[in-house]
Amino acid sequence: MEFREIHATWLQRKNKEGQTNATAIQVPMGETETPVAFVPQDLPTTHIGVDVPSSALQDIEHLSELQGIDSPSDAFIDVQASTVSSPTFTVSTISDFTPTELGEDIAEEQIPTRHETFYLEDGNVEIVCGRTIFRIHSPIVSFSSSRLRDMLSRSTLLDAPMPEGCHRIVSKDSAEDFAVLLKMIYTPGFPAWGKVLVFTVFASLLRMAAKYGFSDVREQLVDSLKGAYPTKWEAYQAANVLGEDVFGSPKPHPNTVLNLFLEQNVKFAIPFATYRAALGGFSSLISNEPGTVLPRLTLAFTIYGMETIRRVMIQASHSIVYNGNLKVCPQRACALSVGISPMERRMEVLKKICSVMVYKSKDDILSPLPLGGLVCVNCAKLLEDAYSICRERFVWSALPSLLGAGGGRESV
Repeated sequence: MEFREIHATWLQRKNKEGQTNATAIQVPMGETETPVAFVPQDLPTTHIGVDVPSSALQDIEHLSELQGIDSPSDAFIDVQASTVSSPTFTVSTISDFTPTELGEDIAEEQIPTRHETFYLEDGNVEIVCGRTIFRIHSPIVSFSSSRLRDMLSRSTLLDAPMPEGCHRIVSKDSAEDFAVLLKMIYTPGFPAWGKVLVFTVFASLLRMAAKYGFSDVREQLVDSLKGAYPTKWEAYQAANVLGEDVFGSPKPHPNTVLNLFLEQNVKFAIPFATYRAALGGFSSLISNEPGTVLPRLTLAFTIYGMETIRRVMIQASHSIVYNGNLKVCPQRACALSVGISPMERRMEVLKKICSVMVYKSKDDILSPLPLGGLVCVNCAKLLEDAYSICRERFVWSALPSLLGAGGGRESV
């Protein structure tokens, strides 16, 4: 017997028993077999003068009694009457999920790819760095460094998986750094000393040389910095290239260079590298671009140190200009010549000279003063010499303590 016929019989039985006031669930008797959609909100929410059973569906159990069918205990649930609408939810099948939701795309992205140069088909060990696989010859690589020898030792490889037919180990090094390391091992004459290195290659070499014990390589890399990051005033004045300009194109951000020196403990270069980073101004110092974010302590040292240096140099500038150090110039073309009779005119010139010095203290304090348009060559040299003495005494000698971030100018 069809469900709808059973339901009609049950309704007749209820009518005969005189239960006309009971709330009944009406199911339309259509010709199509449309499933009945039951929504809990359709239940009465308050008593209307009749006794509503504790479960609005419990009378449906009589349907099974008509046919002698045992209903499972969990076939029906009690829905408590409430004025709050019931939440709705959707049950999805596996076919409803996209590959991304199932993790298929994520799994694909995590599959390492072979390095285009250093995946050597005849290699015997694979090294995974991030999402890049290197296949190398363990005898060649381990021969160059005792630390690499430990990493590729038989005991280390014993429990290593072999997904591609050879042992595979995972390294925490970046793929870029490890590729530069392998280039140094496999390529004779690399790096070519005396030639300008791109900063990214220089940084990778410095990190890998320190980590894997290539002390001679690290020493040469550090030595190549000494001209551009001088520790003596005379060396600074004689330098042709300074700071990050020593690296090839593209020129790195000075914060990135400073971070490398701090990370690799290149102590002697830290004060001048900090000064170079400060020249970019506050917005450059607090840059949040990748690789340029400075540690809080370093940032605090730099801001405080530069403000201290500039304050001292402003005081020195006033002292040079207004304390009688400037004599009357015999050259008539000079703004400080004897021909300037009114005191107001001379004070106006002195004020301009002082402004140049004060402005310089907010810029690159160590660079020459631009006084050529104000005074003659001789007076400009006198002013430059006096200002230079202040630079050396109050700026250069103070760099290690004010901008060294604890590094000083000790040798590495």
